[in-house]
Amino acid sequence: MQLIMKEQIVKFVIDKKLDIVNHFIGLDSYKRNIERGFQQPKNEKYEKLLKLNKVQQNEEIENNISRYYKDERKLNSLADDINNEWIKIEGDFIKKLEDIHKNPFHHKNIRGVLSSGSRFGYKVDEEWFATDMFRNKFMSIDVATHELMHFMFHGYYENTLKEKGLSENVIWDIKESFTVLLNLEFDDFRFQPDHGYPPHKNLREVIEKSWNKEHDFNTALELAIKSVVTDK
Repeated sequence: MQLIMKEQIVKFVIDKKLDIVNHFIGLDSYKRNIERGFQQPKNEKYEKLLKLNKVQQNEEIENNISRYYKDERKLNSLADDINNEWIKIEGDFIKKLEDIHKNPFHHKNIRGVLSSGSRFGYKVDEEWFATDMFRNKFMSIDVATHELMHFMFHGYYENTLKEKGLSENVIWDIKESFTVLLNLEFDDFRFQPDHGYPPHKNLREVIEKSWNKEHDFNTALELAIKSVVTDK
């Protein structure tokens, strides 16, 4: 039996259509990183998809994932397990998230979509993110904590960075680098450390150093901005 409380904000669900959408989000991210020369491991599935048109890509993805949806009872059982573990920490995690950012978490109904993809994206305006259906429930929760930090970033800081004239790629670099705070402040909620992307190593160190000294998100953000502008 799925133990979802009324006040639960994040509910892990099965949604094949959004699983497919997440595959495309991952593919777009992979392609963008290639175009900007961003270091990332080669992904044979993405390489194959990039040679196809949009319709063919959709057919390929759907064919590849159809086996996982033959018996959704198994997937629903996985979602139940994650939900039952998540409700134990959600309240404390959200409070910590608010304390770190010194801002309220406005979202009240977010879907954590179990995905068969190799990358996990999200759509803040639609209030959902993807997480791994193949790993254990604790790893799925790790992904959730990572993506929920992004929800806060988009809600409170993205427009500020756009107003400063930073590009979409640079904003993405800063957003992804700030998940280093998961290792500094959220370790009790996580199964594994948040490793980030290798090219963000220096930027994550800037954020970590600032956080350990000041414990202030805005201060760390200003230093992060200066760091990426200086590196240009």
